[in-house]
Amino acid sequence: MTPVLDVFIRSYHRDRQWLDLALRSIALFASGHRRVVVVVPRSSLGRMEPSAIESAGVRLHTCRDYADDYLGQQITKLNADRYTDADMILHLDSDQVFTAPCELTARLFDHGRPRMAFEPDGTRPESDGWRRCPTAFYGEPVRPDLTAPPPLVVPRHVHAGVRAHCRDAHGRTISSYAHAAGFGGFCEFALLRGFALSREPERYSWVDTARHGRLLPECRNFWSRSVTPASVAAGLPPELTAAGPQPVPPAER
Repeated sequence: MTPVLDVFIRSYHRDRQWLDLALRSIALFASGHRRVVVVVPRSSLGRMEPSAIESAGVRLHTCRDYADDYLGQQITKLNADRYTDADMILHLDSDQVFTAPCELTARLFDHGRPRMAFEPDGTRPESDGWRRCPTAFYGEPVRPDLTAPPPLVVPRHVHAGVRAHCRDAHGRTISSYAHAAGFGGFCEFALLRGFALSREPERYSWVDTARHGRLLPECRNFWSRSVTPASVAAGLPPELTAAGPQPVPPAER
């Protein structure tokens, strides 16, 4: 049986324009998934347009507010399985935009195994806090660089596995651990990949992105703190930036 795939995006009010663009790009170009799940802090909901998000066929949820929402969004992603019952969860960020047609299951799976990105050497030094994060968390050396940004597709049980390890090995919740580690010592994607690598590596197809390139070349990564949707619009497909009725997402077709 084909596993159910949902796209998961943790956003907040300051990224609302990026989120709108990302959702339109998914509806226009992405296929192979069931639905998109968006989670925002409760305090962001009043500064966004929930009806506009949900009218695009997206499941919108709220999470608790965090004093440090950078850590907050990392914690939310490690609880993604609590917002969707999908077998597989594809993590994307609000400032990631599809610019060409992309069948997600064809790109993200290799004979049923999720394709997992890593770099043997990486761009971060081994002393870097994010790179060292999985070694400190799992208590065993993790040599590859697992800190790459999404896209990242993982089975739903991996999220619960990370949280369970945190309770068993460190005696605290993942939220408590993240706040203790701080911004420079905690990387949620490295922990998810680290679980896959240290606990069940045979269940994945490992892709050296330094040699083979990005998992989803049709999806462009932007940096929302340095550019805006308006500033990059000229380089995007015209159908993505044009005003007017939005396409119906795959789950609603």
